[in-house]
Amino acid sequence: MSRFTVALFVCTTLVMSAQAEPLSGRDIVQLMDEVDSAPDGSRAATMLIERGSQKLVRKLRMQNKKYGEDDRSLIRFIEPADVRDTQFLSWTYEDPNQDDDLWVFFPSENLIRRISGGGKKGSFMRSDFANEDIEQRAVDDDQHILLEETSLGDVPVYLIESTPIPVKARDSNYARRKTWVDKEKWLALQVEYLDRRGRLIKRLTQGGIKEIDGIWTATKLIMETPRKKSRTLMQYDNVRYNIGLSDSVFEQGSLKR
Repeated sequence: MSRFTVALFVCTTLVMSAQAEPLSGRDIVQLMDEVDSAPDGSRAATMLIERGSQKLVRKLRMQNKKYGEDDRSLIRFIEPADVRDTQFLSWTYEDPNQDDDLWVFFPSENLIRRISGGGKKGSFMRSDFANEDIEQRAVDDDQHILLEETSLGDVPVYLIESTPIPVKARDSNYARRKTWVDKEKWLALQVEYLDRRGRLIKRLTQGGIKEIDGIWTATKLIMETPRKKSRTLMQYDNVRYNIGLSDSVFEQGSLKR
């Protein structure tokens, strides 16, 4: 059975069951996880980092591929020259007891480094995104609670609270996340990242939502860090799905090529 067929079956089953009983927090996150049913995809991105009067622009290319329930992704920086060909390779696993793998290649040093443990809490290329934010998160990496059904602006949403399971909490900046989920498109419209005292660390807003190749896709992201008075804007262009990427793209040995 293909992943698309599995995704369709899961979504249909959960939606039908919702007619008999309310969706749980986990049900909703599972539906979000199944939105992208494509086996692979790619996109170009422009990242604008704003911190006070300083502005920093980076251009990059993102590719991803599914391996059953697991995922692999590659991010390659194109501009400016000082970061050109810097690459981040991520292997994420559905099994919450298996540590995800993240490597970074620095061309100036011709060196591949593995990022693990507390290193995933660090900033992703000086942006408001952390290294852990660029990895695909498995549904059962967290426990999910449906707090309420409400609205964000004029969009009906579910408000979900997600708390990392103990094995994942130790390597995360966040004690909890609150996510506002579009009831129709099953996309996160806003995410608040909180510390152990419930204080806001960061806020992610997603917009520019388009249906591309039958898949609802957010093309504009803003990650804000209020206490630092900084934010990072991410704009996606040339988004493509089902392109037949080779497995070799996502091998560690390919980073130096």
